[in-house]
Amino acid sequence: MKRILAHSERDAQKRRDAFAERYKVYSGNGYDLDRIKKKVNKELDLKFLRYYLGESNKFKNEPNPIVSFRDGKLQFAEQGLRAAMKKKGADPELLKMEIAEMSFCEDVGNGSLYFKRKDVMKQVCTITYDCIQMEIERTYVAGSPYSEYVITPAKEIPWRTSSGGYYKFVLDLTEQEFYFLDLATLLMDLAFEYRLRQEEIAYHAKQLRILAMEVAVVDEEHIPLEPIDDATIESIIAECHSKGLDGDNTFKAIVRPWMDAISDYLMHMTDKYDDRVLICNLGVEPESTPSPLGAIFGSATCIYGRGRGSDWVKIAPRTTFMELCEEKQVVGEYIIPAPTFLRDPGRQHTIASFKVGDSETIIDEMIYTSSFLKDTLTILPNAKERRFQLDINGSIGIHALVGYLKQMPTLCEKMNELAARIDAKL
Repeated sequence: MKRILAHSERDAQKRRDAFAERYKVYSGNGYDLDRIKKKVNKELDLKFLRYYLGESNKFKNEPNPIVSFRDGKLQFAEQGLRAAMKKKGADPELLKMEIAEMSFCEDVGNGSLYFKRKDVMKQVCTITYDCIQMEIERTYVAGSPYSEYVITPAKEIPWRTSSGGYYKFVLDLTEQEFYFLDLATLLMDLAFEYRLRQEEIAYHAKQLRILAMEVAVVDEEHIPLEPIDDATIESIIAECHSKGLDGDNTFKAIVRPWMDAISDYLMHMTDKYDDRVLICNLGVEPESTPSPLGAIFGSATCIYGRGRGSDWVKIAPRTTFMELCEEKQVVGEYIIPAPTFLRDPGRQHTIASFKVGDSETIIDEMIYTSSFLKDTLTILPNAKERRFQLDINGSIGIHALVGYLKQMPTLCEKMNELAARIDAKL
């Protein structure tokens, strides 16, 4: 069965290995820490928690350790839960349980079996383990040994959202389901999962702080392409040869520091000016007779602005781009065709060309209609030598693009010289 909770250090390490890649996606789409927190500490899908209800062979037919009976009536047993968790390797010192006194319940919802009954009792058990807090509401008719249960697995998990509004993240269980619930493992896994989420948030927060420092000192007029000497080229060629890599992949390995430098420049400039733009929108000409609200860009023109702010803007992106080119004295030819819509799996594809003098860069934009977090840019910073390539998750800003175009002739000359030196040794 598919799981969504981390169960072991092996699970955790797999997630940690993906932190850096996910950060590229978040930073490429301009996420601040608050948005990253919501994305990382996302809601759990209740259906996956069925794993803990006796459906796993590992836990099949094992009774819930918190269940205890006295005089034919169920009671919550802290010692049973504590013993089960200790047996599974949990730290019993991190466990705390509180049980509220039984009381008549006057607000049973209409989804309950006991709706409108006057003799309904409720008991609330609050379990704190490590960094999470679980709440179990037991509802039953006075004098009956049978109950129904509503569990909030972890209060630290956000509320779920439905089309009808908001409701708490809860798990409704029958008496039999609750009896076979592997509560000890569920508590341990939830705590492990939540700690891992907080670790990832801390990772992204650190990266954002580093980014802020780099953005503050970015040189807008210069992309540093550090010299790559012959000894380094020969060393990388030998290493790639030992790994069985072909010539193209060897070339990419050698020029990776330069591609990273260009990518860093584009992202730092984008974050500095916060002017991300869809490349396809740069091809939309300003309307000759704009509405009182301004020209429309985004979903209203079928070049959607999903999650990127209002569809109504005062100035067309192309106008801003051309004005900045004039300000920076960047004279060129820009070919930005209308996007091609690929129905399966729902993508908009644009290949744009930006020429300045004899130099050209090509930007291949892929936009996913289902989720803008999947959007990518494949950039060929020197179209005459297409082995130079970099990929960006998300989008770049107008200042970043124009800043690169201004430097492009000089940069392309350097790339051509390096490509010739590499080819002479391959």
